[in-house]
Amino acid sequence: MLELTVRLIASLAVVVGLMLLLARVVGKRYGARAGAPVQVVHRQPLSRSASVAVITVGSRVLVVGTTDHQVSLLTELDPEELVEDLDLAADLAEETDAPEDAAPAALAARGRTSGAGALTGSVLSPQTWRQAIAAATGKTS
Repeated sequence: MLELTVRLIASLAVVVGLMLLLARVVGKRYGARAGAPVQVVHRQPLSRSASVAVITVGSRVLVVGTTDHQVSLLTELDPEELVEDLDLAADLAEETDAPEDAAPAALAARGRTSGAGALTGSVLSPQTWRQAIAAATGKTS
C-alpha cells in the first residue's frame, strides 16, 4: 500500500512538473513581449465565443469586443483612467492584506477589471492553484 501511494505521488509530481514546464514554454513563445506596441491588458470572456478585451496600442487604450468572426471597437479609454484602475487595485490589495497578484480579483469583485496574465483562470495558472489551495484549507478572505 505504501509503495502504491509513493508511486501515485511521484507520478502526480511528474505530470504537474510537465504542465508547469509547458506553461512556461507556451508563455514565453506566445506571451506579450515587454515593450511591444500592442498589449492585451485584460480579457474577460462573456460566452464560449465572445469576449471583451482591454488593449493598449502605443499610448491608446482600447476596449474591443471579440467573437469568432469579428473584432469590434467598443470604446477608447483615457490612459489615466487605466492607471487609476491599477492604482485602485494596488490600494485594494493593501487594504485586504492580499498579495499583489490578487488585485485583479479584488477589482473584479467590485465590478472593475485590470491587467492579468495570459493564463489567468486556466488550470496552468499558478494563481488558480493558489486559490484552490486557499479554498481547500479554508484560508479564503
